[in-house]
Order: sequence, then structure tokens, then C-alpha cells
Amino acid sequence: MSSIANIITETLTPEVRDAVNAPIEQARTLPRQAFTLDAFAAAEREYVFSANWCALYFTELLKPGDLVPIEFAGVPLFMVRDFDDTLRVFHNITPYDGCLVVIDAAVGVTEIRTPYHGWRYGLDGHLIATPYWDGTEEGTDLGELGDRPHRLVEVASAVWGPILFVNVDGQAGEFEDSVGSLQKALGGWDLDSLSVARDEQGLPLLDPENLATNWKTHLENWGINVLHEAFVHDLYNQSPEVPRMNLEGKTTFEHYIDDRVMSLKYQESDFPQTYPELPFPSLVKDTSDSLDTGYFGSFLPNLHFGVFSGLIHFIVSLPEGATRTRTIRAQFYAQDAAAGSEFLELRLMLAAGLAEAGREDARITEAVQKARSSPAFDSQYYSKRWDTMHHKFSQWVLSQFPE
Repeated sequence: MSSIANIITETLTPEVRDAVNAPIEQARTLPRQAFTLDAFAAAEREYVFSANWCALYFTELLKPGDLVPIEFAGVPLFMVRDFDDTLRVFHNITPYDGCLVVIDAAVGVTEIRTPYHGWRYGLDGHLIATPYWDGTEEGTDLGELGDRPHRLVEVASAVWGPILFVNVDGQAGEFEDSVGSLQKALGGWDLDSLSVARDEQGLPLLDPENLATNWKTHLENWGINVLHEAFVHDLYNQSPEVPRMNLEGKTTFEHYIDDRVMSLKYQESDFPQTYPELPFPSLVKDTSDSLDTGYFGSFLPNLHFGVFSGLIHFIVSLPEGATRTRTIRAQFYAQDAAAGSEFLELRLMLAAGLAEAGREDARITEAVQKARSSPAFDSQYYSKRWDTMHHKFSQWVLSQFPE
């Protein structure tokens, strides 16, 4: 039995599976080993991140001729936009020498030159030349390679709105089928008009984070844990509308769960003191029934979103082992509002506010991650009123692994 099969069997025992799949009143979370062991993270690399269509990057950040190396769940990849505007993702390994194809990001390139032995590739991954392999400096006679593999290995990729997705093992089926629940949830917004927010110099207002926490711990906090808002975030703590419960003890939000989408869904008109109306151009389509709808949610396993009428905040979460997660965060507006001076002050203010909320969340998620090293409690339990999505998320993660 392989080491990955062993860790799945040892961590997800029949007793654990029964506890995770139990009704919420009796259910337990995944055990702490699922958050702390590198061996379990390796199993997730195979069964969760390689096997599903996952978010990787923001398309707008890639210009023609750009080469960008990126690590995804321990797998080295690189992204490139060709001059015909085609986006591609490749495994970042040279077939001959086993070195990375791209070590450092580059801009404006017309071909790829590998760093170890100088092999030259087109931006579409086909081999152009192998200097001195055939005894010539040009190395354009590729016949001596025979039938040995030499083309770069492309990763299945697709674009949805401003997000580049990949399926590393290529077995996840049609992208349109996979992303259907996300399109259904956010189809009322004009995703084609989105543009990343920029500062006074025209540079993207990105907010990358390196977190000492498991990707699941980060996800649990983002959109599926609602009750923490009033205790973790200063902004929410000042609002009389949070916690999201009315005087009759009923919650003022919906657990929106549809396949891989899990989200807090609410009506913006119910929270005017929490989310004041902003003068950005509306992203909501004229014929949409989403004019008053807001979301804080996730598209499993690693795309998170905060959706307002004039702003969408996207986070791409990139796991880096059991206890490390890197995130790329950005705000998106209608193109006319994303750059220039008209909305600059407001963009900068919101970027600073969202960054501060991110720091508040990071403090808590890193605390949860550290606490999961304690042997005192092997797992946690749920609130029936608040934790429906957390319960379903644990069950989704469990469902990705063979019994």
C-alpha cells in the first residue's frame, strides 16, 4: 500500500468518516491530523487539488510575452500569455535535464530559453532548438532526439471571468460543467467588465499573504464561518446589524450551498450600516434579480469571493504544505472605476480596509492552526444555527478521498 493510501486509511478511519458524515447535532470536524500532517497534505495534492478544476491566478496580470512561475499544491508550474492572447499553463520541468523551465518571471519574451542547457521553446511549448546537441551552436536539427519526449507538458486550463483555472491531472471533465454552480451564483454580475483595482501609478492593488495555516483553516474562516465577524473584525463589531441575527433570534442571512459553492448570502438592504452604499458603477446586470444580493463565499477548493453591487473581492488560495497557505487577493471593479483618478481615493481606502480585515482573519486562522497541534481535542463540533456550511465543507473534503 502506498504512503498516500496509508495516511488516508490512518487519518480517515471508519469512525472518523461516521463522525464527519453524522447529522450536524452529532457531527465532528475532520481530525486535527488532516490539518497538521504533511503526509495528509500530499494526499490532498492528489485527490483534491490535482483532481479538480482549481483557481490559479488573475488573468489580467498576464500580458503577452509574460512568463510567470508558480507553485500549486507542491507542483511547479508556469503561466504564459502568447502574442495571439492565448493563455497557457505548463509543468515547470525541462524533459532533458529535469531543471525548471522558468526560474524567474519575465516580460516581453518571444520564446522560452531554459536556464540549464539553453533549450529554446516557443510560447506554445514546442521545441525550437537544442544548442550543441547536434554539434552546432544553433542546434536546430532535432532529429537526434529520436522519439524521446521533448515538448513541454501543458496543463489543462480555462478562464472564467478574471480567473485562470487549472486541472493538473486532466481528468476532472469539462470545465463548463465544473464551474456551473459558480456561474449560477454570480451570473447576475457582469464578469466580463471586471478589471483589477489599480493605484495612482496604475499598478495592481494586490494584497498577497503568506499564512501559517492550513488551506482548510483559511477557507473555514473566510465565507463559511459567519459568527466570527462580530468578534474578530473591528468594522463589524461597530455595526448593530452584526451578529447577523434579528430580535427574534433568527439569522438574517442564508446558507447558500450549491455543489462546490458555499456562501453566506444576504440582502444588502438589510445591512446599510455595515456596508454603506458606494458610488461605484454597478456590476449587476440590468435584468438580474441580484440587485440587492451580496455574497461572502468560496468555490471549492480554493477560490473565495466577496460580492457587492459595485465591487467583487477575489482571493486565490494556494496551499504550500500542511501548515502554510499563500493567497493572492485583489478587488475588481467595472473597467472605468478600476483605474484613474475619479475613484482613486475610495479604491485605496477600500483596499486598506480589506487588507486590515485580512490581517484580523490571519491572526485568528493562524491561532486555530496552532491550536490544532494540541492533543487535548482531536476534532471540534458544530453550531446548528451557524455552522451548516462548515459541516458540509468537511463532508465535501472527506468525499474527495477513496474509502
